[in-house]
Amino acid sequence: MRHSVFGRKLSRTKNERRRLLQGLARDLVIHSSIRTTLAKAKAVQSYVEKLVTLAKKGSVKEVEKILASKDIEKLLNADAKTRFAGRTSGFTRIVRLGKRLGDATEEVFLQFVDDKIQEAPKPPKKLKTVKKLK
Repeated sequence: MRHSVFGRKLSRTKNERRRLLQGLARDLVIHSSIRTTLAKAKAVQSYVEKLVTLAKKGSVKEVEKILASKDIEKLLNADAKTRFAGRTSGFTRIVRLGKRLGDATEEVFLQFVDDKIQEAPKPPKKLKTVKKLK
């Protein structure tokens, strides 16, 4: 039994596991959806949920330290203020795809629940018409 055991090892050392989770979290923030195995998706899901919550609270330094990239941190902060404004939790979902042919591992899509909010294009300014002289 796994009483009082936190996290998943994923057959990796501590540093390898940390880098794997960072990479998956970065890809998820950039692409909004990633295809991975079920075990990795379950491991990174809570990691990303915590990152989005930190971004919503405005903890810029902590998010940047975890993601190790200012550009991705800015992207996550912008999403947190617009895309996830109406949510307090449950930012991601796992959609099962079936078994992989090579090793029969369960594959899934890990994606954000809400779609990206894009600004509506601004209508062009009306040109002033010049009255013709008679």
